[in-house]
Parts: sequence; structure tokens; C-alpha cells
Amino acid sequence: MLIRAFEPSDADALADLFHMSVHHAAISDYSPEQVVAWSPSRPDAKRYVEQAIGRTFLVAVGDDGTVIGYGDLEPNGHIDHLYCRPDFVGTGVGSAIYAALENVATDAGIETLFVEASEGARRLFERRGFSVDGRNDLTIGGVAIHNYRMSKSLTR
Repeated sequence: MLIRAFEPSDADALADLFHMSVHHAAISDYSPEQVVAWSPSRPDAKRYVEQAIGRTFLVAVGDDGTVIGYGDLEPNGHIDHLYCRPDFVGTGVGSAIYAALENVATDAGIETLFVEASEGARRLFERRGFSVDGRNDLTIGGVAIHNYRMSKSLTR
């Protein structure tokens, strides 16, 4: 596995990966209605090109060259996305992307990381030293769904 900077040519693969991840990995923690509300259709790939501007955007690539995960870090310490392909959940891909993002944050002098984590991502972030600051109860397309506000101090 290689973790590298996002390239615009990755955008289509990330759009597929996001939608597939939500519909396959999240189904164990959320109802089918919640999953559809979260990702009703494959997002426009242009979204990822725009999202990469002004933030650290990393992509994990498998040995065969295919994209298997991605994550991003905003300059204020917010981790907006951290997703991996469903067939790579539990293999260390998400942890490796997170570790690379944390290294970038530390090098940039960011003191606190924060995220809005799904049920599944919550477990990963807790293993990485994040604390739950609260639960967000949202309504998307008329469907109730939740995630967790989490944070981690990077100062010693």
C-alpha cells in the first residue's frame, strides 16, 4: 500500500469508493433508510477536486494501483473524510491514512484534531486516542441519523 497526495485523476475512484463504503460498510450500524439518506447516489467526482483545494488530501493505493482509501485534513484540524473500500475495512488502511494525516497535523503545529464520526469511524478514532465530545442528531432528507463530535489533543 502507498499513501500519496490526491491527484485530480483520482476523483472518479473516490466518488465510487465513498458511495460504496457508505452502502456496504455503514449498513451494519445504520438502517437502510439512513444509509440512503447519507449517500442517495454516487457524488459528482468534481466535488473531490474542489474539496482538495486548501487542505491535505491523501489517497491510499493498493499494490495493484487501485484506490483503496482516502482522507483529508483541513488547516484548522478538522478531518472531513476518512473512508476505505469495504473489502479493506479492518486491514489497516484507515489507520494508515489517519496516521499520515496526524503526522501532517503535528508538522503543521495543529494542536487539536476534530471529526464528526459515524458509528464505525467512532471505533477507529477512539482507538487512536479521540474522545467523544457529543452526539450530533441530524435529519437528512427527512431521515433521522447521527454521528459523534470527537477530538484529540496533539499537544503534550
